[in-house]
Amino acid sequence: MKLFSFSFVLFCTLLLGSSFQSDAQTLFINEIVASNTNDQMDEFFEYDDWLEIYNSGGILNLAGYYLSDDPDSLDKFQIPNDPTLTTILPNNHIVFWCDNDNVTQGANHTNFTLKSGGEKVFLVNPDGVTIIDSITYPPLATDISYGRTCDGCPTWQYFNNTTWKNDNQEIINMNGELLFINEIQTVNTNTIHDLQFEYEPWMEIYNPNSFQVNLASYIIEANGVNYMIPTNAPIETIIPAGQFRVVWFDNDIDQGALHLNLSLGTTGNVKILGPNGSSIVNSYNFNTIAADQSWGRNVDGGVNSITFNSPTPTASNTLFVVPGAAIKINEVMAKNFTTLMDNFSEYEDWMEIYNPLPTPVNLGGYYLSDNPEIRNKWQIPSTFPDSVTIPAGGWKLFFCDDDLNQGVLHANFKLSNGSEYAGIFSTDGFTMVDEVQWGFMGADTSFGRQYDGYSNWIQFTTPNTVTPGTSNGTNPNGVDNIFQQEIAVYPNPSADEIHWNSPQNFRMYDVQGNMVMQGKNQVFADIRRLSSGSYFVVFENNRGVKFEKI
Repeated sequence: MKLFSFSFVLFCTLLLGSSFQSDAQTLFINEIVASNTNDQMDEFFEYDDWLEIYNSGGILNLAGYYLSDDPDSLDKFQIPNDPTLTTILPNNHIVFWCDNDNVTQGANHTNFTLKSGGEKVFLVNPDGVTIIDSITYPPLATDISYGRTCDGCPTWQYFNNTTWKNDNQEIINMNGELLFINEIQTVNTNTIHDLQFEYEPWMEIYNPNSFQVNLASYIIEANGVNYMIPTNAPIETIIPAGQFRVVWFDNDIDQGALHLNLSLGTTGNVKILGPNGSSIVNSYNFNTIAADQSWGRNVDGGVNSITFNSPTPTASNTLFVVPGAAIKINEVMAKNFTTLMDNFSEYEDWMEIYNPLPTPVNLGGYYLSDNPEIRNKWQIPSTFPDSVTIPAGGWKLFFCDDDLNQGVLHANFKLSNGSEYAGIFSTDGFTMVDEVQWGFMGADTSFGRQYDGYSNWIQFTTPNTVTPGTSNGTNPNGVDNIFQQEIAVYPNPSADEIHWNSPQNFRMYDVQGNMVMQGKNQVFADIRRLSSGSYFVVFENNRGVKFEKI
């Protein structure tokens, strides 16, 4: 291990935060951790959010100063007078735990927590008005900090190794940590899609270590061509201990940090190189693979490889598949201002799950996610089964608010009303049960199935049509009522293929609302594998057409 500065590659991240500084400033918000699961424990053996302050001046007791995460309440937390906990020495650091445990756990514990999705925090003068320092930090990955490039410096960067109460500097293994190329798919037509609902070639990387590894600054080499993974998106590039990440060979680097400016080809070699650009972390050969099959290690990180007819991107190669119940995401709201308060009287994003079955479904152990590439993002707790069981023909509401301390119905992510994805996955953490993607969603409007459990999705734009925790309505015809047809599908009926008149992204559903196929930028669909019966093909603009498979 040796010291290595990322300042030359992190310039693009420095614009993510903006800090207020005066000419005479000696106190600085210096480093922040907003998702702490295994970084530092407080004196009560709890992993809590924390905020570090650096003092470049003389010895100072911070009693009377304020910390806040609310610009409308700069005096949110006043630091009590406890010299053993609130005194900061010259050229030194002090840490405050942002855990909302100020009443019981001492002067260095605030009355607010930090949001992992990013927010603004303030250090305020004892007058409760004058801002000494502030920083708007970006979304933060687990156990990754956002801090000044050096103590008191004006520029900021991510730190893989947090520097709690120490000088800010990045420490990294330049040779790279132990990682395995675990599985490869060169022709992906229906296996896994990215956030853009595109099916692209991919490679799965496995982290066998007992600690997380950030792929930032590692280099992927495909058939002799190199690409360095960016350093400005640790939420995307972290591989948790014992977990997996998919990287895409799609030449679409504008779509995220794990979309490589590389082509995988149909046969050849792929390597992972360490941050020094020369140490080979792992090398893997592959030959021609049939469409929607993969080539991977027979056990995670093992020596021998086999062909997988059922690939497992994002999950173990020895996964025991557990199908989920036929439940549905029924309605979502991504900008809740006045519609519904949660159990803490807060207006939060929410997702409604519908159970069309004649028996209750216990959702304990299922997973919710806002990213199809991280399917096991949040597991619904099993500790209180009565709270997470959906009655037959009923609904269950989950709040997507990143407030895990508020109960078993609160997920560890939020939803975006600009463009977002939501999925529910079975207890194996991989098998998809249902998913939905939407574009813009106005405040206090929802996006939901036109009728409970049916395939057609519409915007509910008035208060009387938004129905959290209750029915979206029942189709009187018993089958999905598709909008007025705008695209012709032919031949109809058909035994082998259906066509339409222009390239379209599409989803295909059976009459129970189960998605059976999807595709990107196509003018036809191969339906030979479908059973005979009625189906609906729904296009990107949510217009759809019913057809018959014979």
